[in-house]
Amino acid sequence: MRTRIVAGLGAGLTAVALTAFLASISRDPGPPPRPAPAAEAPKAAAEARLYCEFYNFASRHPKVGFYFTAPTGGSEYAQIFQQEADGAQTIFEPRPAWTYDRDGEEPTLNSPDGAIRINLYGDAKNATRPASAASGGWFEAGLRSIQYLNLEGQCRRTAT
Repeated sequence: MRTRIVAGLGAGLTAVALTAFLASISRDPGPPPRPAPAAEAPKAAAEARLYCEFYNFASRHPKVGFYFTAPTGGSEYAQIFQQEADGAQTIFEPRPAWTYDRDGEEPTLNSPDGAIRINLYGDAKNATRPASAASGGWFEAGLRSIQYLNLEGQCRRTAT
């Protein structure tokens, strides 16, 4: 009987010790409090962009593409890059300023050296399907240059 009492006391002490040990392990202070999220900086107005691509004579593959930032109030478009049919891409820094002329029948973009002119037919005042920057719709355009010859293509306005 004495053995049973000693075994019972041993089992009880072991249970108490195990319970105390487990209680000490699970008493984590918890994760540190999360800092309050920083207030978001006000977002700048979306920068309007204009992308134009012009096709080879069969109108199947783009031959050259131009990407511009549209002016916010001025009449100049800054050229971001130009991509050729072979995949070569020229990124401009500083960005050359192309002039936007709306005096003629259709608006035109003229390169700084005057060697390239882009006619924006669908951007004209009386266009049958005027382009919308919000919709990102494509509109008809034409490229006039000695280097690329006269190519037909399309442009679209987007906001970044």
